[in-house]
Amino acid sequence: MKKMNSFIIMLALVVCMFFAGCTKANTESEPIQTQPSATNTSTNEPSDSNSNTNQSDLVGSVKVENKGSDTKITYTFKNQSEKMVTVIGGARYKLLKDNKVVDEGGVPIKDYIDLEPGQDYTDIKKFSKLEPGSYRILVDWNKTIVSAEFVRD
Repeated sequence: MKKMNSFIIMLALVVCMFFAGCTKANTESEPIQTQPSATNTSTNEPSDSNSNTNQSDLVGSVKVENKGSDTKITYTFKNQSEKMVTVIGGARYKLLKDNKVVDEGGVPIKDYIDLEPGQDYTDIKKFSKLEPGSYRILVDWNKTIVSAEFVRD
């Protein structure tokens, strides 16, 4: 009976972890047209991510593409150091419209990611049916923040 109870508890934990990792994931892909530029900032402020990297080890970029009613955000963080970098945790994003947060979240949390010198990590976030207006996307990964401004008509 103890084995059965242990099995049920473990199964429940695995199912919960699976659903927690799947929240806000979107895997659609379509051809898309490119829009505005991005900025890269490094900060000394505390971050939700933990790692053994220095601020200058990662450099980021973000690309915004609009296609119909969809907006695709592609962000890339590159190891610009000469040593392997291990980053613990996932990237977080904030979408602002007219300087007010309209959406925020993060990619499913990664245990850790090892980036060799020159290697990069890229992820995508899609937004459907954004209302017309001026937007700004901020992506933070390991204290490296990238942002881009764009307009939806």
